[in-house]
Amino acid sequence: MLLSFILALVVTVGITVALFVSLIDDILVNQVKAQLHGQAEKAGKILRDGDISGLDNTEFKYVVKGLMLDADYLILDVHNKIIDANDDKEIGTTLQYTLSGRQGIAILHGKKFLFTKEPLPGRPYAIFIYAPLSSLRAHYGSLMRTTLLSIGFSFFIILAIGLLTVSRVVRPLNQLKEAVGRYEPFRSPAAAFPKGDTTEIGELITTFQSMSDRIQQHQSNQIEFLQNVSHELKTPLMSIHGFVFAIQDQVVTQEEGLEVIQTQSVRLMEMVDKLLQLSRLEAVDEEWPTSEIDLRAMAEEAALLLMPAANARAIELNVDGDSLHTVVAGEQLFRVLVNLLQNAVRHTSSQINVRVEADFPGAEWAIHIDDDGNGLSEQEREVVFQRFYTGANGVTGLGLAICRQIAANLDSELTYSDSPLGGARFSFIKYGGRSSGSGG
Repeated sequence: MLLSFILALVVTVGITVALFVSLIDDILVNQVKAQLHGQAEKAGKILRDGDISGLDNTEFKYVVKGLMLDADYLILDVHNKIIDANDDKEIGTTLQYTLSGRQGIAILHGKKFLFTKEPLPGRPYAIFIYAPLSSLRAHYGSLMRTTLLSIGFSFFIILAIGLLTVSRVVRPLNQLKEAVGRYEPFRSPAAAFPKGDTTEIGELITTFQSMSDRIQQHQSNQIEFLQNVSHELKTPLMSIHGFVFAIQDQVVTQEEGLEVIQTQSVRLMEMVDKLLQLSRLEAVDEEWPTSEIDLRAMAEEAALLLMPAANARAIELNVDGDSLHTVVAGEQLFRVLVNLLQNAVRHTSSQINVRVEADFPGAEWAIHIDDDGNGLSEQEREVVFQRFYTGANGVTGLGLAICRQIAANLDSELTYSDSPLGGARFSFIKYGGRSSGSGG
């Protein structure tokens, strides 16, 4: 960055100097041309009042930076033969240079000259007044030196300011680079990053700090998740292992032991299956096919699936609400409804009510599952959606975590509140916004 800045500054200064030199040169050349043209008019006036010899004692002058300089003249005929000049040696010779235009730059005796050529009124001659270009440029050398000194001084001032600015920008970037290089979620705290401020670099540092906090939180959650998985899987495995030896030692009957082994094996398979579901939901941005469904009909289908379990416990299971058609990922929504109804059947006392509600405040629609059980305490409401939280009659502690993740993927929300029946209410609330999955 620093080398690029210096290179850009050098190129800029070089272009500025070149343009300034060209501008000054053009200004002075045009100024001298105008003065030489005035001297040509002066010569023409003299010749109108007298003969050519009247020019011998005439001084032709031009001014450069306040200095009066002499200009020379030639009188040319139609063949460019010199018939008069302030240098007698020139008389009788022919001007070899072919002139283009009445003003410009000509080469005489190997040197460049500024000239102006004007026809003499009433005579077949032309006057050629010229001044050496070297004399002109010699006199603005001092101006150029002053200008270059000023530009050089400005260059170093700008360079110093640029170095300070670049240093101020690069220093926190280098600190951030070192902090990122050292950062490890398990070891380095977020304080390892430099302190951010309100500048763009400071905001970038703050963003990295926030990112590191999220990474550390994610790592902590992953560690906790692995610990919980290990603990939850260990329990059924220990039961299976213990009852195998109990059967071998004839401590329990084979029927009793196999029943426990079968129960714990089913629990273990359910837990692994739900872990795989949860892992897939969180790790894969899957496109779920959508279709138009009737929410009331889907709720009735889910209730019908759980009716045998409800009847076994003498639980009344009802579905309320009008028919409501919407486009949604039906398979995933049905999975959530079945899971919520399974929980309700396990925890209710005598009644479950499923209600489909259109135009839910702040959302498109909602489905409520109410029961008349004991509900949740204030502490349980905070943790009920966490992985492996199992309340009374819970199984794996993963069902509600899976349901909430599905809801999030469907641009929805799964919430808990008190039920009008006196127990728990779980609400699946569908908000507006992006569609759920892709059309199918």
